[in-house]
Amino acid sequence: MMCEKLNNCLFYHDKMPMEKGIGSIYKKKYCEGNNQLCARYMVFNELGEAFVPISLFPNMTDVAEKIIMDEKNK
Repeated sequence: MMCEKLNNCLFYHDKMPMEKGIGSIYKKKYCEGNNQLCARYMVFNELGEAFVPISLFPNMTDVAEKIIMDEKNK
């Protein structure tokens, strides 16, 4: 299932530095596969677009979980 956030996703639209091979693997897994596993989607879904760091890649779920926890503990 395609992620509903693709239109505005910096990662999906190649606006983040990424080696093309790994980028295409991530796109298939997270953007075109299970967006629930995507770190960017996790933060967006829990906190909103403003909380998604530009440098957050889809595989950085540990960072996403920390961002979410830190914001909820404020």
